Amino acid sequence: MKKISFALAALALTTIGSAPAFAQCCDAAPADAACSSCGGSAEASVISEGAAVAADACGPSFTTKTIMVPQQVTETQTVTVTENKQETRTREVTVMKSVPREETRTRTVTKSVPRQVVKTQAYTEMVASTKAEDYTVQVPVTTQVAESYTVQVPVKETIEVPYTVQVPVTTQVEVPYSVCVPYTETATRSYTVNVPYTETVEQTYTVNVPYTENVEETYTVNVPYTEQVEQTYTVSVPYTETTEVSYTVNVPYTETLTGTKKVCKRVPVTTVKTVTKDMGSYQCQIVEVPATGAASGNAGCGNACGDSCGCACACDPCNSGCGSACGDANAAAACTTTVQKQVWVPNLVTEEVPVTSYVNEQIEEPYTYTVNKSRCETRTRPVSVTKYRSETRSRMVPVCKTRTETRTRSVPVTRTRQETRTRQVAVQKCRQEERTQEYQVAKTRTEQRTRTENRVSYTTENRTRTQEVCKMVSDARTRMVPQTTMTTETRQRNVTVMVPQEKTREYTVTEYDQVSEEVPYTVTVVDQVAETKTETYTVCVPVQVQKEVQVTKTIMVAQEVQVPVSSGNGNGSGFGGGCGDSTGCGAAVAAAPAGCGC
Repeated sequence: MKKISFALAALALTTIGSAPAFAQCCDAAPADAACSSCGGSAEASVISEGAAVAADACGPSFTTKTIMVPQQVTETQTVTVTENKQETRTREVTVMKSVPREETRTRTVTKSVPRQVVKTQAYTEMVASTKAEDYTVQVPVTTQVAESYTVQVPVKETIEVPYTVQVPVTTQVEVPYSVCVPYTETATRSYTVNVPYTETVEQTYTVNVPYTENVEETYTVNVPYTEQVEQTYTVSVPYTETTEVSYTVNVPYTETLTGTKKVCKRVPVTTVKTVTKDMGSYQCQIVEVPATGAASGNAGCGNACGDSCGCACACDPCNSGCGSACGDANAAAACTTTVQKQVWVPNLVTEEVPVTSYVNEQIEEPYTYTVNKSRCETRTRPVSVTKYRSETRSRMVPVCKTRTETRTRSVPVTRTRQETRTRQVAVQKCRQEERTQEYQVAKTRTEQRTRTENRVSYTTENRTRTQEVCKMVSDARTRMVPQTTMTTETRQRNVTVMVPQEKTREYTVTEYDQVSEEVPYTVTVVDQVAETKTETYTVCVPVQVQKEVQVTKTIMVAQEVQVPVSSGNGNGSGFGGGCGDSTGCGAAVAAAPAGCGC
């Protein structure tokens, strides 16, 4: 179709391009000449190729042409197709069947027979022996030596010490305070009470009622069956070989070695160190102490409160019953007593004392000892070894297989249907009622009252008191100090020494002898027997089949179209020859008449 469209477009362009030529020709010709210059008549008609040409030789001319147009056509064709068809055939198959049988054979078995062998062994035993040994001892000796030392002796002094006292002063003050006085009032209140009552209501409910139906059910069962399958297995067949085996034996022997050992000995070492000792003693001293010391537990307070100052030993120093007020400084200073005390008087003595200490020293001493050793020896012996060789055999083994079968059975199924029923239900309800009650309310009112309180204030007073101060004074003294020195003494002691002694002993060893003997045993031998069976098998055979198939193909169809005829030019191109002037104007005719001016 595209080719036809392009052809028609080309013809249209040709027609449009030739129109000015015809117009030029008609304009150039005189009106009365009737295109006599072309040498033709206006009424002449020429038939070329079975086509009619227009009387006007100067207008466009058309011709009828036959062209081939492609067209899609669907038709039915018969096609030969090869298909596979299954055929059942039979064939003869030879199957090897295993038939077991028992066979008695003999084999050589090697056994180890034990026997007792008595052997003698030499060994070394360490025997203890006692011998005398001299050793040195450091003996201490103590002597008295005079030593000078310095002692710090305490000396007491009395000094006046000022101090401050807070004296209490008591006054009475009127203090106002508030008191909450309770009282009771009666009040009325309302409250709501829920009064229960019972009401019967009809209720609808649904019940599932069961019923039974029989349903056909399909189930699958695996049905077992047995097949004989040939199985290959490996058997280990024993056989005996004699080989040489190497083994190692430890042979004992004795060796005497020499070594050194470290012996620890104690060596005396004398050093000097400084020692300070207190060589003091208790001495009786008469001391005058304040009487107030009795209140704190001093034993020199006297016996009584009967004298003028004795009350201070048994009562508080600030008590006003002590003959005078506590504020009187002279009365407090005059209240003293004399006490006799046992006082320790120290006497520190420093001296240098020699001190002997023992230091451990290690000394190496040589000694000999016996060692039991063993050397390795390699020996050989014949040994019977049982080995196995593998043999491959086959046997028929029953194999249990299963095939699947589908069966049906009737199964009772319990189902339920819903039914609607009614019942009378007692419902508990409540109604509210308003009630009143009287109750007691406890309240309080505030009252203002006054009370008398004692308040204590303090005033500051400066006083002085006597205080004893102890100072230390150095004093040089001498004393006898024991001094220890070391003297060396030689002594004797018994020492136990281990002496080696050679001995022999007998021991029993179990040895094994290898003995061979024939032992019968039973073997199951499987013989292969050929058996012919008929076997059915399925074969796919190819078959030629004729089938009708719808085929679409393209064919060329003849079609007539009107095509404009191209005009002739000065060189005589055109249908049969061109007639015209130099401008190319002229009609396409089969033959030009004689005397044509073209």
